Amino acid sequence: METPHLIKAVLAFSLAAIGTTGYAQNNGANDTPIIVPKGSVAVDQPITDDDNTIYTSVKIMPEFPGGESAMKQYFADNMQGIKSAKFISGKVFAQFVIGKDGMVEPDNVKVITGINPEIDAKVFDFIKNMPKWTPGMRLESKNGTVMKVLTRVSMTIPIEISIKGEEEEVFFIVEHMPEFPGGDLELRKFIAANIKYPEEAKAKGLSGKVFVQFIIDKNGDVVNPKIARGIDPILDNEAIRVIQSLPKWKPGEQSKRIDGEKVWVPKNVSWTVPVEFKID
Repeated sequence: METPHLIKAVLAFSLAAIGTTGYAQNNGANDTPIIVPKGSVAVDQPITDDDNTIYTSVKIMPEFPGGESAMKQYFADNMQGIKSAKFISGKVFAQFVIGKDGMVEPDNVKVITGINPEIDAKVFDFIKNMPKWTPGMRLESKNGTVMKVLTRVSMTIPIEISIKGEEEEVFFIVEHMPEFPGGDLELRKFIAANIKYPEEAKAKGLSGKVFVQFIIDKNGDVVNPKIARGIDPILDNEAIRVIQSLPKWKPGEQSKRIDGEKVWVPKNVSWTVPVEFKID
């Protein structure tokens, strides 16, 4: 049984808010009315002071020139040149700081969760070279005057990427099925040793098995992990992270005859693994 991949190389891009520092906080931030205490005077021109604290949330959040849709287009335009012989899918979580001057601080850019070194490096470079933002500002009241103060702000964004490579057959059953190094027992041990039970999930009493489906490609790499049966996004995301960290497998193989001789050919094989979350 097999499922063909799409032939054309395509890149999909989207942004979404996460935690308390996601870009979606910026939407309408500049439209938020500034409440001036009775008897105070609001000064519209922002000032710069000596406070170099990095904030995660301020009254007026930084804004990419043109807004969120323009930032999506910025990444989409820059990443169109990425080609791949295989299907790559997932989210790159990136964190960076917008300085008081609206520029991305190059020393404060990092990829928190990546997909592969090539994609992660591209995202890293594009973030470092982003155009000047409208900087974030906090409000301060001094001696009856409310002032906008230019502020360093930390931003975290998830960048969803899907690159569909050249047409490849994906099998569910082959003569020699893929093998994790050391076998199924070692696979279970690896998952148990590397899983991090989110504290938020514990607090909510979330537990159970998340079933993750992925492809073990012809090179033995784990690609395109996705939730086959989930519990909650908190646990589902952690299950995906663990599966993405799996080492190379021995790839699946199918036999064929070449000049009358039987040879074994590596194949892409679909695989599903349960990731269990159990509260002790």
